Amino acid sequence: MPRDTLLNMLEHIKDVQEPDLFFWTGDNSAHNVWSNTNEEVTEYTLQITSAIQYTFGDDDIIVYPIQGNHDTWPVNVEDFSTPNSNFPINHFKDSWVQWLGQDAIDKFGEYGYYSVPFKLPGGKVLENSKIIGFNSQTANV
Repeated sequence: MPRDTLLNMLEHIKDVQEPDLFFWTGDNSAHNVWSNTNEEVTEYTLQITSAIQYTFGDDDIIVYPIQGNHDTWPVNVEDFSTPNSNFPINHFKDSWVQWLGQDAIDKFGEYGYYSVPFKLPGGKVLENSKIIGFNSQTANV
C-alpha cells in the first residue's frame, strides 16, 4: 500500500476511532513471498513502525506488536535454532522497545515471543493479566 494511504488510515484510526490500545499483528511486507529478501521484509516492518510512531507518538496509546508470517524470510518459517538468529526480528526489534521495554525486546530477539504486563493508557496495569506476543512460525532448521 502506498505510504500516504497508510498514514491516512492511521490518522483516521487516531482521530475517528480514538483507540486506547493498538494490537498490531504484522503481515507488513508484500506477499511476493518467494522473491522477498530478509532486508526487504525488515524494511517494511521498520517503515510501518515509523508510521505508527509518527501518528501516535504524542498520544497515550499502548501499542502491542507482533510479526506476521510474512514478516520474516522465507515466509512461514522463522529459525530460532540459536538465540538471536532470526535476521528480520533482530533488525527491527529495537524500534519496538518504547512499546515493550528492554526485557521483552531481549526475549523477542532470542526466540520471537514476548510477555509483558497488560498495561492501559495512563500506566494502569491490570493485575494478573499479561499480553503474550506468541510466534507460531518458529522452526529449527
